[in-house]
Amino acid sequence: MSSCAFIVPIHPRHFDYGHYILNELNNEDVDLYFIFTNEEDKNVFQTKLLKNFSFKFLILSDFTDIDIVEKTKSFVSIKKLYGLSALYEKYDYISCIDSEIKFINKNNFYSCMKSVVDSKIICGGKMPNHMNEREIVKDSIIRLTEIKYRGDLKNISEDFTIYTWWSNLPVYDCSNVQHFLQWINFSKTNLDRFCWNVFENMTYNYFCVLFYNYELKKIPHCSHSLEFSNSPIVENVDKNICKLKWVNANAYNQNKEYYDNNGFLIVFHLDRDVFPQYN
Repeated sequence: MSSCAFIVPIHPRHFDYGHYILNELNNEDVDLYFIFTNEEDKNVFQTKLLKNFSFKFLILSDFTDIDIVEKTKSFVSIKKLYGLSALYEKYDYISCIDSEIKFINKNNFYSCMKSVVDSKIICGGKMPNHMNEREIVKDSIIRLTEIKYRGDLKNISEDFTIYTWWSNLPVYDCSNVQHFLQWINFSKTNLDRFCWNVFENMTYNYFCVLFYNYELKKIPHCSHSLEFSNSPIVENVDKNICKLKWVNANAYNQNKEYYDNNGFLIVFHLDRDVFPQYN
C-alpha cells in the first residue's frame, strides 16, 4: 500500500474532473479516495466512467445526517475532515484537494508531500483590515476551537489578517492528525459549528503554527493569498519563501514553462473563468 493519499470531495457537477483525476492517478504510487455525499452520487459517478476503473471512496451519509451538513453550507470542509478522520492511521501523508485541478507533473508523490511537511513553513498574504476575507480567517481558526486558544490565534494571525488558504498544496502530517481532530473536537454530533467560512486547511495551518513550531511567513506585496496571485508573486514565493507544489490557473497560464520545469504538481481553479486581481 502507498504511504500517501489524495482525498477529493466530489459532487455531480464535477464528476468529469473526478474521472480525469482517477485516470491520471490510476497507475501512480499514491492512493486516491473520493468522498461522495451519498450512495446515489457514487453510483452515478461509477456508471459514467469511460473505463472500468475500480476506485476507493467514502460516503458522507454513512457518517452523519446530510441535513445537518446542508445547514452548515460546509460540505467540502466536512468531507475532507471526515476523510482524514477515517484514513489518517493508514498513511504518513494525506493531501486533501478539490477536484477542479490538473496534473502537470507526476513525480514521486510521497517525496513531494513529505517536502511540504518537512519545510514547516506556512505562508500567506497580509490583508488590509477592511477585506471581507478576514472573516474567513477568523471563522476558520475560532469557530472550531476552545476559548482558551483564541488570544494566541488572534496574535499569530495578526488580528485575523494573514490568509493562508491556497498558498501551498494542502498536506496533512498524519502523525499529528489525531491531535488536530481532537483540538477541533471533530465528530458527527457537533457539525453545527461549521459554516461556509470554515476552511479546514487554514484551521490546520494555524494548528501547526500553534503546536508544532511551523513558521508563518508573510508573502511580500500580496494582500490576500496565492489563490489568485499573478505569476511573478507565485514565482517569488517559490524561489525565496518556500518550495511550492501547486499554482492557480491564472498564474500558470502566464508562465507555463516555469511551473512545468520547477517541480509543481498541480494547477488548481480550472473552473474559474474570471480571477479577482490580488497583488
